[in-house]
Amino acid sequence: MEKYDVVIIGAGLGGLLCGSILSREGYSVCVLDQNSRIGGSIQSFTRKGVIFNTGLNYTESLGEGEILNRYFKYFNILDKLKIKRMDTDSFERMSYAFDENEYPFAQGYNNFTESLSKYFPKEKNNLQKYVSDLQKVGDSFPLYNLDNNISEEASRPYLTIGAFDYLKSVTNDKKLQAILAGMNSLYGGEKHRTPLYVHALINNSFIKSSWRLPGGSSQLALAIAKTIEENGGKVLRKSKVVKLGGKNKQLEYAELNDGTRFFAKHIISNLHPAPTLNMVEPELAKKGHATRINELPNTIGMFTLYLRLKPETFPYLNYNHHYFNEYNSWTTKNAGKNWPGHYMLYTPPQTMDDKWAKGIIIITYMPYAEVAKWDNTFVEQRGNGYLEFKQKKAEQLIDLVSEKFPNIKSCIEEIYSSTPLTYRDYTGTPNGSAYGISKDFRDPLSTIISPKSRVKNLYFTGQNLNMHGILGVTINSIITCGSIIEPNYLLNKIRQY
Repeated sequence: MEKYDVVIIGAGLGGLLCGSILSREGYSVCVLDQNSRIGGSIQSFTRKGVIFNTGLNYTESLGEGEILNRYFKYFNILDKLKIKRMDTDSFERMSYAFDENEYPFAQGYNNFTESLSKYFPKEKNNLQKYVSDLQKVGDSFPLYNLDNNISEEASRPYLTIGAFDYLKSVTNDKKLQAILAGMNSLYGGEKHRTPLYVHALINNSFIKSSWRLPGGSSQLALAIAKTIEENGGKVLRKSKVVKLGGKNKQLEYAELNDGTRFFAKHIISNLHPAPTLNMVEPELAKKGHATRINELPNTIGMFTLYLRLKPETFPYLNYNHHYFNEYNSWTTKNAGKNWPGHYMLYTPPQTMDDKWAKGIIIITYMPYAEVAKWDNTFVEQRGNGYLEFKQKKAEQLIDLVSEKFPNIKSCIEEIYSSTPLTYRDYTGTPNGSAYGISKDFRDPLSTIISPKSRVKNLYFTGQNLNMHGILGVTINSIITCGSIIEPNYLLNKIRQY
């Protein structure tokens, strides 16, 4: 019989970080993952020598003394990673159809303001207010600023303000409103749903500093897994959990599809809460809890192209390029009309000093309805109709990209693609949602998930709690572990870094 203090379901970032924290504190830990490769959305893969990322396109706030830098030092992984700072004057570029300009997002608050003020000189004061507001929001959230002793109450006002409404209040210039919302594809922003805090925390942390991981994002997962194993824990691959069981209204074990049971005092799920609760034996679950979680709407999914390029045909770009066919960055609701209409393009670095790109990744929204007819199929078993669908969508997206990058077709050696179905099958996220449960400023508490479930001994972690992204999931893992060990004790240890 396998018995541990803590069993963790899912070796994505949140699950691995929880395993690292708890194993470091002397808990016996076992992390179970259904796939042969760990990492979930932070894993990367190789096609004929070219490395592609599946979800971690870039990360934030890794500069000396910045928040993710300190967290990664606590986890003892910062010096294990290859990191490359993106273009400080233009880590993002926003472009629009029929507009020859490319609007830069620069790193650093003053740099950000000055760069956009060149295109909007009358808006400089509003831009200064914008970055000031971003900082205020960030400083109001516990764990986004380790040196602030603040309560959760400080952040509550920002939960009930819409990001779109806020941007309208900070400037009357609709073009600038669209540009400031241009990073929406990092969180699946919805005009009449997304709270200000989601927009602000993402933009604030990337404006501080933005980084890529040359050689692929899997290095992050492998580095964290190594810390778990060095602390005596286990990370088991090809271990799919299908049932959560116990007795006396108390969760006791996770059962694999081969019948193996892993017993533990605490079970943490890095999976989406809905499929997690669906695995719990009915007599252990609170009536109506799983139903409520299953009814919460999720963010939209993504269609992604991975282009392997001919040698020395396309330059390495040390920034991300966001394109929109109109001055509207809130395109999730229009994702099925005049598709694609929007994309984010970047060149994943293979080494620290790439001159030429070996690959390109292009991401755009795709509603699950587009692929619902193949709902009951699995990876590599969806048939020719699905392959034809993907090929048609790839051609449409490349045609749009060609309007901005006219020579791109001549650079392509081979094309790979993924849909929300791919994401669903590898991560277990309902309908292949890119960012899990959609947050709603109109009813914020209903969409923010507590790390303590209503099933005794079951905890949640990962992007569905409060925030997603590398920094958000890192903080969520600390919140989850703070439900098992004394939170102030843990926070004081982290503050030493």
